[in-house]
Amino acid sequence: MVGLFLLIIFITAACPVTATAAQQRLLLQFEPPLKEAYIGQETYFQIRLLDRIGLKEIGLVPVEWPNADIFLHQKIQNLSAVHDGILYDLNEWRFSLVAKSAGTMTFPPLCFVADAPTLISDRDLPNTVKILSSSQVQICAPPFSIDVLPLPAHSPPLFAATSVQLFDGVVPKASSIPVGTPIKRSLLLAAKGTLPVFLPDFQMGKINQTRIYNGKTERSMPASKDSLSAALRQTVVFIPQQPGELVLPEIKVFWLNTQTNQIETSVIPAYTLTVLPDQKTVSKTKTALKEALPSEREKPDTPEKKGHFENKVFLAVMAFLCVLCVIFLFKFFEKRRIRYRLVKSVEKACLNGEPDQISDAILAWASAVFFQHTFRSLADVRSLFEGRSDIFVQRLAELEMFLYGTGRFARHVPMAKESLGKNVLNAFLQAEQIKISKPWAKKAMLPDLYPTDDHFSS
Repeated sequence: MVGLFLLIIFITAACPVTATAAQQRLLLQFEPPLKEAYIGQETYFQIRLLDRIGLKEIGLVPVEWPNADIFLHQKIQNLSAVHDGILYDLNEWRFSLVAKSAGTMTFPPLCFVADAPTLISDRDLPNTVKILSSSQVQICAPPFSIDVLPLPAHSPPLFAATSVQLFDGVVPKASSIPVGTPIKRSLLLAAKGTLPVFLPDFQMGKINQTRIYNGKTERSMPASKDSLSAALRQTVVFIPQQPGELVLPEIKVFWLNTQTNQIETSVIPAYTLTVLPDQKTVSKTKTALKEALPSEREKPDTPEKKGHFENKVFLAVMAFLCVLCVIFLFKFFEKRRIRYRLVKSVEKACLNGEPDQISDAILAWASAVFFQHTFRSLADVRSLFEGRSDIFVQRLAELEMFLYGTGRFARHVPMAKESLGKNVLNAFLQAEQIKISKPWAKKAMLPDLYPTDDHFSS
C-alpha cells in the first residue's frame, strides 16, 4: 500500500517536468519595439526562434498593417545558441517599423511557417504552435501595441530622424557669370531612421530680377544594412536678368532628433555670384567719310603718283600677310601649349583623387579644345563624346553620380575617391586622342531640368 502511494506521488511530480521539457523543444523569443514613437520614426523589434526539432524552409507569413510599414533588416539562420543549458539551432529576424498616423496602434502577430519532421506530434510543441494539414508547423509572435506621438508644432513642419545630412552642387562653378546664364543648383537631403515620404521639399523663395525654374523632386531609399535611409533630391535653375550680385538663398531644414529628442537645424549656406553685363559685341563696318574735315579740290593723278600709290598698296598687303602668318603661328603653338597644360591639369586632379577638381579640370580642357561649343556641365562633355568614346562617357556619368548622386555617399570614402580618379584618368587619356571634326549641334542655353537616372542612380 505504501509502495503504491509513493508510485502515485512520483508520477504526479514527473508529469510537469516532462511537459516543460517537451515545450522547450521549440521556443520563440520576442523583443517588442518602443512603447512610444513619433510619426515617421523608425523603431525596431526582434524575433528569435530556438529549435531542437529540426525545422526546414522557415518562411514569414505576409501580413498587412494599416497606417504602418515594416521592413526586414536582418535575417540570421543556421546558428547555434544555448538556453537554460540546452543547445538549440538559432534563427533570428530583425525588423523595423514606421507608423504613419498618431494614436495607439495595435498590431497583429507575425507568424512563421516551416517544414516539420514527419514524426512530430502535439506533445513536442508548445501551445502557441499549430500543426498544419500540409505537414508544416506555424508559430506566431505575440501581438503588441505602441503609442504613436504627433511631432511638436513647428513652422515649417518637422520630421523625425536619427541623423540628417545636406549637400548641394552648383553648375557652372564660377564666381561670376554673364547676364542670362542658367545656374543649376542641385540639393540633396539624406536622413536615417525615417521614410522618404516624410522629407520636406526645399523652400527657395523668390529672388528679384531672377527667373526660377523648379525641376523634378526625386525621393529614394538608398540601401542600408542596419536602419532605414531616405533621400530627397531637388534641382532648381536660376537665370539672372540684370547685372549685380546674385545670392542663391540659404537652405534650412528643421528636424526632430529621435536620439536626443531635440529639435535640430541643418543648413546649406547661401551661394553668392557676381552677374556681369552682356559682353557680346557686334562688329560694324564704317561706310561714311568724316564730314567735319575741310574739302579740297582733287588734282589729276600723274603716273609717278599712281606708281607710288601702287607700291604703298603692295607693301601694305605684304605686311598684312606677314602679320597674319605670325598671328597664325603664334595661335597654333599657343593652342598646343594650352592644351598640353590643360591635359596635365586633368591628370593632376585625377591623381589627387578630388572629384570637384576633376570636374573643373575636364570642363576647362573641353572649353579650350572645343572652343566652338559651350560646356556648362559634364553632361555637355558626355554628349560630345557619345558614340566616340563609350568608356569616357561612362566614367563621366560615374563622376557626376559621385558629385550629386542621391543613392550613395561614397564621396566620404577615400578609397572610392582614389579609384574614381584613376578610372576617369585612363578613360580621359584615350578620349583626348580622338579627333572630332563633325560639327556639334548647339544646345539651348537652358539645361535639362530633369537629369537622366544614370547621373544619380542609387
